[in-house]
Amino acid sequence: MNVKIKRALLSVSDKEGIVDLAMTLRKLGVEIVSTGGTATLLKEKGVDITPIEKITGNPEAFGGRMKTISFQVGSALLYRRELKEDQEQAQKLGIAPIDLVVCNLYPFESTVRSTDDLATWVENIDIGGPTMIRAAAKNYRSIACVVSPEDYSELMLELEKSGGETSLKLRETLALKAFQRIASYDLNVAFFLSQRMGEGTRSALRYGENPHQKAALLPFDNSTQARTFASAEFIQGKELSYNNLLDADQAFKCASELNTTFEGKAVTVIVKHGNPCGVAVHANPLDSLKLAWDADSVSAFGGILAFNHEVTEEVAQFLKERFIEVVVAPAYSVDALKIFATKKNVRVMKTPLKPATDTEWTVRSIHGGILCQSEDQGVSKEWRSVTKEPFKDALKPTAQFGLVVTKYLKSNCIGLYTAKDGGVVTLASGTGQPNRLECISKLIAPKLKDKTWDQFQTVLVSDAFFPFRDSIDVVQALGVKYILQPGGSIRDDEVVKACDEFGIGMSMTGIRHFRH
Repeated sequence: MNVKIKRALLSVSDKEGIVDLAMTLRKLGVEIVSTGGTATLLKEKGVDITPIEKITGNPEAFGGRMKTISFQVGSALLYRRELKEDQEQAQKLGIAPIDLVVCNLYPFESTVRSTDDLATWVENIDIGGPTMIRAAAKNYRSIACVVSPEDYSELMLELEKSGGETSLKLRETLALKAFQRIASYDLNVAFFLSQRMGEGTRSALRYGENPHQKAALLPFDNSTQARTFASAEFIQGKELSYNNLLDADQAFKCASELNTTFEGKAVTVIVKHGNPCGVAVHANPLDSLKLAWDADSVSAFGGILAFNHEVTEEVAQFLKERFIEVVVAPAYSVDALKIFATKKNVRVMKTPLKPATDTEWTVRSIHGGILCQSEDQGVSKEWRSVTKEPFKDALKPTAQFGLVVTKYLKSNCIGLYTAKDGGVVTLASGTGQPNRLECISKLIAPKLKDKTWDQFQTVLVSDAFFPFRDSIDVVQALGVKYILQPGGSIRDDEVVKACDEFGIGMSMTGIRHFRH
């Protein structure tokens, strides 16, 4: 559905290209409503404009803080052209429609880079611009909203070709860009002000990944759960750093997911540098902790721990003599908290577990942009034994455990998991390698030299498919008898054939779990 542009509102901080756009609009017979410095520039260049005060009924005030915020402008943007009752009400109120909004915001981002003066920062937080942009973008079926000079040429080209009309496709594209710009703008305001105003709150972190980097924790509604890890109760300890929170979040999520799989059992997850280094499930909480700690006691030093149960006095006493950074659990006994109180630097956090039904989406940044994705939900789509040696049903609890833990390891990764002392525990893992073969040969193999393990009670789990049979050749030399992997390689048959040669049982799950 095309919309004829009869009236446009131009209000920009960045004046690049605005004169050419305004001249194009005037040639097409469009009335231009403008504000402040934009209006002054356009008049200087001979562009006929309607001052904003003629629309609002009030002059610009308070040093330009009040310009477009008004019932008249808001109504002209928000009333629904397709509804007869809205049209009638607009006519009764004397509201004339605005069909195009061209607005870019006060330069908050460049301001914080050029000065440390907080008052100047605050003065460059735009209010009317975001309000106008949101209104126009929300009503995109009738209004085109342009927030960047980069889009002027496309807009002018379409207007000139169509005789002054915009297509629905262009308006949709521009609306999406408008909402993205508002989100980016608000995120920058929240981040920089958190650093300046967040002292003594959870918002201001000690530092980022390294001490010379600044960091902040910003509340973000990306979960269906009301009480999230980001809003966990902070019981005691030093301020949290960026890395503390990343590691604790990994531990918390892994413990929560294992709790779903092993309901009624005690789960312990120890994370170091973004990877679960010691994970165990046992009927007894202390035994679960001991198994997880002994899985890699070197890496556990200075680690982040998460539990799926109330932390008892016994558990706290075990940790009292060991160096740890953070403990996360849904509850703590009074005696456990007394013990932790003697280790004042240890951060103790309390939060409910993440339910299996919670749907979450995650955010990461790249240069000039933000990547968003839904959280990696679930662990398997199927359970298909593909070798002559069947994958034993008795091994499924160990395999399920391994699938969850491997999902939280950095790719490329391989994990080896075993039943031990009445529980299930991580035996060894290789993470973050450019190729899967080195995960096994250079990381897992050396870790197994000093360990005793039952090859018939152990499962090797891969986060993605094996691209070649060479990994199977190395695995069999270690004594591995059972493998779980997603499958999906063009060489799956070659890998299965290698397993059959060595009498190895393999199952495929159908879901890859890369974690970059």
